[in-house]
Amino acid sequence: MAKCNAVQSKMPCVFETGVFNTQSSKRANQNFKVTASDRLRPEIVPPDIECASATEKLDGTCCLIQEYQGLPWLWPRLDRKPNRAGDKKFQRLQYKLKDWKASDEDSVPPTITWDPMKDFKEVPSTWIPATGVKVVDGFAQPDKIGHTPGWLPIEKKSRQHCWHLTAVDLDLGLCLMLTPSEDSGQLVIKCRPLSELCGKTCELIGTSINGNPYGLGNKQQPLHVLVVHGSLPVTCPSPLNGEAMHQWFEEEEPESSNNRVEGVVWHCPSGALYKLHRHHLNLPWPIPKPRLSQQPVDIDVDSAVFSIDMDKQSQFSLLASVHGCKVDKLCEVHSLLADCR
Repeated sequence: MAKCNAVQSKMPCVFETGVFNTQSSKRANQNFKVTASDRLRPEIVPPDIECASATEKLDGTCCLIQEYQGLPWLWPRLDRKPNRAGDKKFQRLQYKLKDWKASDEDSVPPTITWDPMKDFKEVPSTWIPATGVKVVDGFAQPDKIGHTPGWLPIEKKSRQHCWHLTAVDLDLGLCLMLTPSEDSGQLVIKCRPLSELCGKTCELIGTSINGNPYGLGNKQQPLHVLVVHGSLPVTCPSPLNGEAMHQWFEEEEPESSNNRVEGVVWHCPSGALYKLHRHHLNLPWPIPKPRLSQQPVDIDVDSAVFSIDMDKQSQFSLLASVHGCKVDKLCEVHSLLADCR
């Protein structure tokens, strides 16, 4: 299995990028796009990226598994963002930076001074900043766009995180995980104790997440699972050869081919993380029949092993009812579950 580094903050693109004043293909309300060159970022150490594990970048929502009040728990991602006053301050900085870049003066670039009490939206008292966020005078410092990456422990009756709650049983300390099988390397949906995963970050994917690009479940039978970051290896060219990496993404390959992914994340031995996704190359996403959706999946959710209550209606009991079954494609799991309703 690939080396898994926790995803605690936003990952930089593996290549140098440029910002262009044109409508983003990724976000409807964004009037600029970031495009990747084929030149490696200058701060990357070639031996580090050469030994990195290339893994599939998933289109879901980020979570942390970590203890909360003495129990293993799920922490959805929540970035603290500027409020209206903070947004105006940030916009003024952008205008100043634009003028500074256009000038010929060899001067110090303009900066911003945040007011932690006035410039940011409130976050719950249980919110914590992500690992690696710099703290000055007790204030977690925002990144270059004013966001502070962080985590919020899930609440059992949270409407906001209702789909997260279908993938975990906090009373039993369990989660539903999509992972490669240790024996065959094929995908398997299985139960795992949250305590075994503490400190890891993962992606929640499924029916109601980001338009469900992988076709997991449907409205009649929704399904959501967690995937540990870095657990799905990808075979692709080395980013040391930028041209080859670009060509790999742009090639039209058969269904289930390696390049039918939203992007690639490189997990370096140093702990550094770098990414490249289709929007960096002005390529569309989602795409028909992405690689993950076309892979066969085993169901390994044993009610006897994990004391799952089969009388309680949940994803756990539903998947336990088809324990030992297999489907040819991940996007067909819901048809297997429909037969058991």
